[in-house]
Order: sequence, then structure tokens, then C-alpha cells
Amino acid sequence: MARRRAKSTRTGTPLSDRFASFKPLLVAGSWTTVIVALAFGLALGVPALRAEALSMRPEGPMRVVFEDRPAWMTDGDLSPLAELVDRPLSGSPMDRSGLAAAREALLASGWFEEIRQVRRSGADEVSIEATWATPFAVIREDGYDYLVDMRGRLLPRCYKAGTAPRGFLRIEGARLQRPSSYGTPWPGDDVSAAMALARLIDERPWRSQIAWIDLTGIPTDGCLRLKTMRNCTIKWGRAPGREGAAEVPARQKLDYLAWLQDHGGRIDANCEDQIDLLNDYVGMR
Repeated sequence: MARRRAKSTRTGTPLSDRFASFKPLLVAGSWTTVIVALAFGLALGVPALRAEALSMRPEGPMRVVFEDRPAWMTDGDLSPLAELVDRPLSGSPMDRSGLAAAREALLASGWFEEIRQVRRSGADEVSIEATWATPFAVIREDGYDYLVDMRGRLLPRCYKAGTAPRGFLRIEGARLQRPSSYGTPWPGDDVSAAMALARLIDERPWRSQIAWIDLTGIPTDGCLRLKTMRNCTIKWGRAPGREGAAEVPARQKLDYLAWLQDHGGRIDANCEDQIDLLNDYVGMR
């Protein structure tokens, strides 16, 4: 009797094992598809967003809000500053380079000590946070009185000689010409000395009796002089804190002027020519 031959069978690979071998390829393909889709979406979406942003830019000028605006700054003075802000913001509201350019333009105007922030506060509005320069004195040159702040920096305003507001102390006889750009200190040690003296006497009760600070004698003897409304010359001396060896300090000079004010009603008293404050013995003629 013939023996029956056993039927041979091929061992097959399980489906789960075959899926596992293809899984890395499937994952990579999926991520590639996602990245391509995102890139395609951005290519279509960014121009659309830019076009929408540009359409949001108002047709008229931006409304510029200067926070902490000082009382002395008029609307007429603010208009040119608003134009400086509006000019670089003519593009997209998404473009921050325009805000940076507006900040630099405001700093160059000379009206500010610091620009803390330039920000969009609305679709058609920009807000400015800044520290304003403080008008303090005028320096006469070639028939005009040029406004400076408390540090002697040139401000963008000048007056014909004699027409400046009386609240500004005048300085005459500066050796060097005014700077070529606003916000820059007036050059020269003589002007620096005059500004130091102006700051020292600014709060004194007799301040209104001073007509101007005269610098013309500095090249000869190094001394500042105060001219009173009655045309008396008060020979002050060197800048406060920089007195010579034989010169009394600024405090002593102020005390003597206060004594004249209290006893004579004026700091120039009966002076017909000059009061000399340099020494312990105050001379008057």
C-alpha cells in the first residue's frame, strides 16, 4: 500500500508585521503632505492678509495723540510734529519699521528729551509717550533770540530780538554760533557757565529784576555779569561751583543779593554802575 505524501505549505508573513515595516514611510509621507499644504496655504494667505491690512490704512492723516502734552505746547506747534509721525506710517499697519522711523523723526525735532514709546492705539491713531524738553532761556544771535532748554539745547523756535516772552532769561555775547541741529547743546564753556547761573537764580524772588546775562567780559576776566532792568551791572564772577581761589562761593553772593532785596527793595539798590560780588567786601559804584 502506497504511503500518502504529505502536502507542503508556505509559511506566510502576518499582516501586522507588514504594516509595521511600512509605518515609517506612511508617517513621513503624511508630514510631507501637511508641510506642503501649509506652505501652499501661506503662499495664498499672506498676500491676502497684507492686502487686507493695507485696505485698513485710513485714507486721511493719522490721528496723533501726544500723551502728557505740556500746557505751553500749542496746536500750531503740534501740527508739524504730527506730520513727522504720519509720514513714515503710510504703509501697512503691520509694518513696525514705520513706528521706528517716526520715533527717530520726533527725536530729531528737538522738542523731546526722550521718546519712550510710539504705538498704534487704533486703526487710524498713534500714541506718543515721551519726555518733553522744557523751554528755559533765549540766547541772542544776529538780531534773534533762540530758545533753549534747561540744558542749553537748541529748540525749534526763535524770536526777533526783544519779542520773546518775558519769562525767558536772555543770554548775550556767546562766543560760538548756535548749533546746526535742534536738540544739540549750544557750544562753548561761556554758554555752559551762563546756563548754570540761570538755573541757580531762576527760583529767586528777585529773578524778574534781571534783564540778561552778559558774557562779553569772559574773554577778558572770566566773569559772568548780570544786567538788571535799571541797567546796573552785577559782576557775578565765574560759574557757580567753579569760583576762583580768591572768590566767594555762589551761596554767599546770593545771600548778599537777598540782603539788598530785603533792605532796599531791589538787588541793585542805589547802584548807578556796577556791584562787584567777587570778594568778601562787596563794592558798589
